[in-house]
Amino acid sequence: MEASWPHEGQTSGWLEVDLGKQETFNVVSLVEPVGRWDDYTQSRIRSYRFEHWNGERWITLKAGETPAPTTIHRIPPVSSQRVRLLLESSREMPHISEIGVYDEPD
Repeated sequence: MEASWPHEGQTSGWLEVDLGKQETFNVVSLVEPVGRWDDYTQSRIRSYRFEHWNGERWITLKAGETPAPTTIHRIPPVSSQRVRLLLESSREMPHISEIGVYDEPD
C-alpha cells in the first residue's frame, strides 16, 4: 500500500491499494474509527473520493461528503489493479480503519 497520508496538523491525503493484478470489483468501502477514542466522536472527513487507475490516469469511482463510520458504495463493475482513496479535506487529522474493494454478486 502506498500513501501520502496526513501528518499531525495536515487535513488531507490519500491511500492507494495495489491489488497485485487486474481485478474486477463492484463495491468500495471505508471504515473510520468513530467512537474508538474519546476525542473521535464524529467523522473527521468532510469529503472523499475513490478512484481507480486505468493505465493512463486516475478515474473517479465514487465521491462523497462526510461518511458514516462504515460507508459502502456499490459501483458499476470496473477492472483495475490500483484503487485510491483521497481525503480531500477534514476538520482534524483523519484516520481510516479499513478500505474495502470487493466483487459482490448482484
